[in-house]
Amino acid sequence: MAQKRYQTSKQFNAELSKGLKGKLFLFIGEEEGEKDKVINSILNLKFSDEEERIQNCGKYHISDDKNGLAEFISAADFALSGSMFSSNRVCIIRNLEMISANDHTKNIIDDIFTSTPDGTIIIMTCMSNKLPGLIDKKYEDLLQIVHFWKNFDSDLFSYINRSLKDLRIKLDDNIAPLILELTGNDIKKIDEMLNMISLVSADIPINSGLLKDLAGGIKDTSVFEFIDSLFLKDGRALLHLKKLLNENTAELFILNMIVREMELIERYYNLTESDLTHEEALTRLGFAGSKRRSDSFTSILKKAGKDELKKIYPRIAKAEYQIKSSGASNTLINNPIFILSSEILMLKK
Repeated sequence: MAQKRYQTSKQFNAELSKGLKGKLFLFIGEEEGEKDKVINSILNLKFSDEEERIQNCGKYHISDDKNGLAEFISAADFALSGSMFSSNRVCIIRNLEMISANDHTKNIIDDIFTSTPDGTIIIMTCMSNKLPGLIDKKYEDLLQIVHFWKNFDSDLFSYINRSLKDLRIKLDDNIAPLILELTGNDIKKIDEMLNMISLVSADIPINSGLLKDLAGGIKDTSVFEFIDSLFLKDGRALLHLKKLLNENTAELFILNMIVREMELIERYYNLTESDLTHEEALTRLGFAGSKRRSDSFTSILKKAGKDELKKIYPRIAKAEYQIKSSGASNTLINNPIFILSSEILMLKK
């Protein structure tokens, strides 16, 4: 029997551009990157305020280990409980195919479909090209099912060239094929690389060597190298950060190192304003024994003034709140540390 055909992601995107309708969605198919983009579009339509979005969006990833059922139950609790403070809520349940269909899980999914409060949107995803076993035919009329087919190379090639044109970045003809090769034709990784290119292209020539750095990270990066390059306003800071995050360096640790550098800069200005010389202030800060660190910090001071510090602290507070309330980001572009670092790089003394 032929497989039932569902609305495609392109059709759904066209519909979404006219406004958000419905409250129960199931996204099936292999193209995970496109799912991320559509989910983000729904969140943008649902929430106009960033803090409201953080507080009222629940994200749950079902795995095939023993914690999968517990994660599913947590997702159901969030979806069904509602909120005292907002009628707008979104519950995202990833990898629904990982949940075995039995009486217990069927009762849970039935509650989700029939008892979700008004104002709450449910978005479920499945990596298979068919409905997960937990979704009975009786639920199909309740759900808006969207099929995310894997993109063809020709579609991705056109997407890269169009994106580069929109970003006003002129590159050699061999760049688009290399981006496809380095990203494994993954739209999520393509978007991340395009974003990185747009951020560093003003300072660094874009060539095949840099693209390979963007795809694989810079070898032997330390958090100290990242901090130096960040406050020196060196575009390669984002490459260092990507490497650190790929190595699972804790986001809060990286954030604390940024705060530590900020505090050193602030202490330096306080010391020099109390009539200490540049060299005396560096000695007080503990840099006298390291010429390399002293020279690096002196260069940083030329890029980071006191007025800039006042602009960065609120952004640090926002990044910390997002990390603690939402956990680790599943994309580089939406990572609070990546956003904070990009903003620091764009600030001018």
